[in-house]
Amino acid sequence: KQLIGKQIFRRVAEQSNHLIAVSEFTKKEVQSYFAVPDNKISVVYESSDITSVSPRKVALPFKEYLLYVGQQSDYKNIKRLGDAHQLLLAKYPHLGLVLVGSKNAAAKANEAYFKERNYSNILYTGFVSDAELAWLYGHAKAYVFPSLMEGFGLPGLEAMGYGTPVISSDATCLPEVYGKAAHYFNPLDTSDIADAIEQVITNESLQDKLVKAG
Repeated sequence: KQLIGKQIFRRVAEQSNHLIAVSEFTKKEVQSYFAVPDNKISVVYESSDITSVSPRKVALPFKEYLLYVGQQSDYKNIKRLGDAHQLLLAKYPHLGLVLVGSKNAAAKANEAYFKERNYSNILYTGFVSDAELAWLYGHAKAYVFPSLMEGFGLPGLEAMGYGTPVISSDATCLPEVYGKAAHYFNPLDTSDIADAIEQVITNESLQDKLVKAG
């Protein structure tokens, strides 16, 4: 699949009049693989949409929760997010972790990983409506984005649009896209993930700073 994709991307890079990259990181990645001069590729950042529907409350087994929205492929680093969440439960036993998204094979594999280790306070919602998603974004203690690699990272901007503090991996394009509006961690270090989350959820001043920057 990757070999076929690379050949298709090569053809696109060579035959297109101009390329649009969603971040400087993505632009440099393209140029590292294909001979694309600077005058043939432009960076145009993406933007998030905030739904206009009225939020619909989602019944949760805990009052405070961390939120993640999206796919759960290995590079999304959800297992380490779950590991970090369990470290926090020792001090914050009522803190939940809500994982939103269709329960495909990757999500089911992560869920099995958590069950094998008897992890608690982790909730898989499956697919939710726009109204339910709006409520989950708006009521989360923080949005956590632990990804190891992204070309842009749109969900963090969605969370900012709902006034939710964002805690993010410092990998690839994410510091470029989120700037000073996120609190960062090393996505390969479970303890660092847990520490960054704790710093945000226990510090209202930091929360306000992140929300305003977002």
